[in-house]
Amino acid sequence: MSTSRIQLRAALAATAVVGLLGLAGCGSDPAPSAGSPSAAPSSSAPSAAPSSEPPATPTPTPAPSEVPITATPTPNLDWGGPLAPGSFGKIKAEGNVRSLVQQGWMTRDTAREEACEGKHWKWADQVGDGVDVTYDQQGEIVSFGMSKPVLETARGVTIGDSLMVLKDIYGTGAQQTNDYGQTTWVVKDGDRWIGFLLSGNTRDAKIEFIEVSVGRQPGLLRDGC
Repeated sequence: MSTSRIQLRAALAATAVVGLLGLAGCGSDPAPSAGSPSAAPSSSAPSAAPSSEPPATPTPTPAPSEVPITATPTPNLDWGGPLAPGSFGKIKAEGNVRSLVQQGWMTRDTAREEACEGKHWKWADQVGDGVDVTYDQQGEIVSFGMSKPVLETARGVTIGDSLMVLKDIYGTGAQQTNDYGQTTWVVKDGDRWIGFLLSGNTRDAKIEFIEVSVGRQPGLLRDGC
């Protein structure tokens, strides 16, 4: 083999080696070694997988406790004294009922007016039930009545006490009967009266109704209109 042919082959071999080295340099970058810094995460990397646990339920904020609505109590009117002949405390069973309306003791009885003719009055609600009033067509008071122990006399007598108690306390009284034949016990002090209606005429009979009046003996009767 001639020298020129040998040189040509050597040159071709060297060219091939250079080409192979060039192809190796054009490949992808090698993965970082264990000691080298990690590559920055790609922005296209998938997000972390969602947790399989359900989201925690928020604790509700307790509502403020409701403030109980307390009705303002209506003050009771002051009777100013005990039950007595002719009066409920300081309120005398005389004059016109309209004066007691103006003072707040009585009011129009609209329910009764729906069933009965004319104008009617009753004790105000703050007085309580168990008391009534009778009057004439002009509104002049005839008497006050009491069917519940709203008041008691200065000697402690009230609804529910017995005829024996009446006789022991009011020895000057008179046992009578009303127009319905019911047993009554009536006490007079000048022109003022107090009468007691009883459940019978035995010593143990109970007081069921009390009526006070001025200038006339109480009838101890109550009708409708």
